[in-house]
Amino acid sequence: MISKLFTALGAHSPQRYVINTWWIFITKFLSIFISLAATFYVARTLGPQNFGELSYAVSIVGLLGFFSAIASTSVICRDLIKAPESQSKILGTAWTLSMAGTLLTVVGVIVLTFILPHDAITLYIIGFLCLAQICSPFAVAQTIFFADAKTKYLSLMQLAVHLCVSIAKIISMTFDQGVLVLACIMFAEQLALAIITLALYVRYTHRKVWDWTFDIDYARNLALDSIPFVFISMSIVVSGRIDQVFIKHFIDTTAVGLYSVAVQLTEIWQVVPQMLLATLFPALVNAHLAQNNYGKRILALVTLLGLYSFGISLATTLLAPVLVPLIYGVAFSASIPLLQIYTWSFFGTVAGFLITNVLVTENKRLIQVVVGVVPMVLNIILNLILIPQAGAAGAAWATVISYTLAPLIPFCFSSIRQQLRKPARA
Repeated sequence: MISKLFTALGAHSPQRYVINTWWIFITKFLSIFISLAATFYVARTLGPQNFGELSYAVSIVGLLGFFSAIASTSVICRDLIKAPESQSKILGTAWTLSMAGTLLTVVGVIVLTFILPHDAITLYIIGFLCLAQICSPFAVAQTIFFADAKTKYLSLMQLAVHLCVSIAKIISMTFDQGVLVLACIMFAEQLALAIITLALYVRYTHRKVWDWTFDIDYARNLALDSIPFVFISMSIVVSGRIDQVFIKHFIDTTAVGLYSVAVQLTEIWQVVPQMLLATLFPALVNAHLAQNNYGKRILALVTLLGLYSFGISLATTLLAPVLVPLIYGVAFSASIPLLQIYTWSFFGTVAGFLITNVLVTENKRLIQVVVGVVPMVLNIILNLILIPQAGAAGAAWATVISYTLAPLIPFCFSSIRQQLRKPARA
């Protein structure tokens, strides 16, 4: 079935994409299962208030994490496919831009912590999470594996790290170590991922990381191509995190913990479309270059991902009264109605993933910017209106509305409508 999907997308040698996809799927699902087991145990042990404190700190740091998108993974992967001989220049320039964006994120978080009132423990947690953020630019080395459709050892490495980290979280909770130790473990996780990813890169490419070079001309082009991703990332991050920040300051930390359950039980299902699109992206780029039934191939993905997202949302709505107490405990039962609302934002999220890949392939920068900015602004406005009136449920509705409208924005541009009609007739 997967082989037929790749063939339909225009991959002339689908076997390597199929193998690549299976490795990512299997290891990612195992990683998710292990990580979720640890997360559920942590949530049950901490309770809504302490779990909300940790979730709030993660939201504060993640709120400004969009700056690192100045070196977009999708753009880097696209450029590696088109010009593999320029690998050192591409990765070196991407790392430099990503690190600059990350440092800007850290500075922004520090400023934000002085503006908003926080207690000492929250500041320490934010500090460790900022250190973890600094490790993230080294993830650019992963793109060479995606571009070459060779992710076996990378996937196994990530699985091993997630397993060790999950065990460490469970042990720390068993010995009642609290949220500060969890923040330290989260930092250690990102540090380990960075080190092992670089080691695998050196082994796979037989090149040294210090051989990476910075090219000002490519930096300019990469930044220009990635700027739309900054807005898209900003939209995703702000829309996904600002609600938890608002909830704490409009309501309390316990409400953040209850709301975080709805977010987690919805976001865990994003991994399937993310992995699928990540592995399909090289085939999609090649198919676009050939201009062979491109519109029909996009329509096939829309149908597949649409059915998946609708099925997940419907199942979550029906099973929420059983899932929440079973996984998190009865202390989180108030999360059930929040989950039943929030889960319907899933369709807009998945559609956004696909649209982003299509716009990158088409290099539609202006449309990407609009798609990023409009839903974010709408989400903030709706949160400010609905949270004071409906509490955390208002934040859930704000997310559903803004995420659902986002995928419709590109179709307001005639160039997108025309581009999709042309390949459909091919």
